[in-house]
Amino acid sequence: MKVIISAMLSTMFLLRPASVRGLSTFASCSSSRYLLRTAPTQLSRTYDVYTTGTSAAITKTNGGVVMSMSSSPSSSSETRKKKTPKKKKGVQRIDKVLADRGVGTRSQTFEIAKAKRITMASHPDAPHEERTRIKGPKEKVPPDAALFLDGNLLPSAAPLLLVYHKPKFVLSVMEDDKKYKDQERKHLGQVLSARYKRCGMHPVGRLDYDTTGLILFSLEGKLTQRLLHPKRGVEKEYVATVQGKADEEKLKQMLSDGVETTDGTFSAQLLEVTPSDGPASAPADDEMLWDEESSTEDRAQMDYSGEHSDVRLIVTEGKYRMVRRILANCGHPVVELRRERHGNVTLGDLAVGEFRDLKDEELEWAESLLK
Repeated sequence: MKVIISAMLSTMFLLRPASVRGLSTFASCSSSRYLLRTAPTQLSRTYDVYTTGTSAAITKTNGGVVMSMSSSPSSSSETRKKKTPKKKKGVQRIDKVLADRGVGTRSQTFEIAKAKRITMASHPDAPHEERTRIKGPKEKVPPDAALFLDGNLLPSAAPLLLVYHKPKFVLSVMEDDKKYKDQERKHLGQVLSARYKRCGMHPVGRLDYDTTGLILFSLEGKLTQRLLHPKRGVEKEYVATVQGKADEEKLKQMLSDGVETTDGTFSAQLLEVTPSDGPASAPADDEMLWDEESSTEDRAQMDYSGEHSDVRLIVTEGKYRMVRRILANCGHPVVELRRERHGNVTLGDLAVGEFRDLKDEELEWAESLLK
């Protein structure tokens, strides 16, 4: 009778001679298979098995061989866990740092660093003798280090986030679709500096073509994902100028319960409703507000006369034209929409079409999302 027993052993079994009666032969095979040959008939018996780093017992019965094993720590140096060196915090590969500063693509900065053309110093005004030459593309440096290319000071590190006040009728893309090129529509790729574009900065989500307000530009894709994913619940605060005199309590309940749209049911938190003088001005051409993806809900006939209300609300999702749709389905079509906050970053008094860096407390919040 042949019995194959699988085990996680890398050493040979040694059987105590006095206990081997009943086993005609014992042989070790591969590191994971062991073959025992037994005589045709034997009484039940337990055999002692000695292994390196593992204790085991073999029980012989008329029905076959049963083997049980228990592992114990091995003293072999081969099984010891090798200690991995701790990663230095706050440093990055030099080729990535250079790419983030807009020096070139990752492959280009790799070659620059490989050619040893980069030097580093503790501050931008450091004389040549105080600068350290970077030995290769794998060397790691602080992202905010003062770096020099062929002796010339490089621009400082790009910010983690930039705040922009988007005007009306500007697309939230870095380049317009080719089929709309003849319309010469404005887009964010025309307002972001070439240096930041080379660094890979990109808009965090979108604002509708006819929506104004705060939009963020991000340097890190991971941060962008965490700012946008519904699971994170990052709040976005809007002020919508709507048609009609809105009943605050009624509207609050409707938004809290969830409003059905063609894309699903969405809820929002109503903060306040105040009287409004209406939009600053009606658009000269309503067709400028729409593209071919707009739904019939969006294309409802807009009436810019009569009473208006300003509705301040918070949402945590960013579906296409969602704020406009849920308010329209509550009986208050939106005639003007502005985003004033994304997470802990606020629009404040930033002028239309202007950029600003994050404040200290805003940067601290943004960095916390990456932890």
